[in-house]
Amino acid sequence: MNKFFLVGVVLAVIISSVVGYETLALQHPMPLSEHFPSPIDSYVLFPTGNDHFSVIGSYLSDSEYAMSEIYGNFSTLMVSPFMWNVKSSLGNVNMTYYHFLRVTANLSMVKKITPSISVLGYPGLMYGSEPWFPFATSTQQVPKLELPRLVGQLPDFYSVLNYSLFNKTGEIVDFSYDIWLTPEPNVTYLGAGDLEIMFWMWYTQNLSHVRYYAYEGTLDIPTFLNGTLENYPWSVYVLNYSADGWTLMVFTSSRQLQGSVGIPIGWVLKESTQFLYNQGWRASLSAYYLDAIQVGMEFNNAPNGSVDVGYNLYQWYLNFNSTEL
Repeated sequence: MNKFFLVGVVLAVIISSVVGYETLALQHPMPLSEHFPSPIDSYVLFPTGNDHFSVIGSYLSDSEYAMSEIYGNFSTLMVSPFMWNVKSSLGNVNMTYYHFLRVTANLSMVKKITPSISVLGYPGLMYGSEPWFPFATSTQQVPKLELPRLVGQLPDFYSVLNYSLFNKTGEIVDFSYDIWLTPEPNVTYLGAGDLEIMFWMWYTQNLSHVRYYAYEGTLDIPTFLNGTLENYPWSVYVLNYSADGWTLMVFTSSRQLQGSVGIPIGWVLKESTQFLYNQGWRASLSAYYLDAIQVGMEFNNAPNGSVDVGYNLYQWYLNFNSTEL
């Protein structure tokens, strides 16, 4: 996710009760025993112990980077609308939890900070440590995945999301993981030598037609989809920014994935060095630190300057010690 040209903003948090909020049918995940053979250690990151909350981002209230920390039994998550490329607009990005997290980007008369970039923001959740802007903090973490941590020392684990998407006006560019790796832990800004890895589980942008993205091959990833494990080929693209910028690697699924989706993130990171050799990388990613894992949606407005898109997140959990890996 390109986050250049970020500007300083006033942070605002709106925590409110939810009355009469639209209730959608909750997608109940299958029991963990049906997803993964035993023995399994499972940690639910979301939903948390909160009864309900809302975090709202709006240009008019200077809250494009509004954020809140939500508390669960094992860990916490940061939540933000992260409207990093919105120069001005009407409307808001609303992130409301009531039984599940409903994220709606409903904007009009949008003007971008950088018009050439086809993304307005990335409303989502963050687990781990991001000492840099905008979160500039660390969450509380489960004992088996305390971050930052060397990739070579990561346990085998699946990160599992249960979600659905809706797209009325404008475009969901991708629903994805956004993962950050750095050569040293606890850095306060990102630059050359740092790495961003995204997993696009659902997307509308074909990176083979986007300038500067280099296609580097495919990786067969053992992916859980609605309780079934299959080896899906994921295409790999690499984008090198300017000399002062970090490198972006994007995995795009061979299928548009919705429902309950599990990816062995630690295993994939260990296998990813091979896709960077053509970009001049010499260091192994095993010597890099995994800092943070974000989940969210990149979105863009229609030509008339309006957008009405979003997603529902029902569950996010981590499964360790799966015998499938």
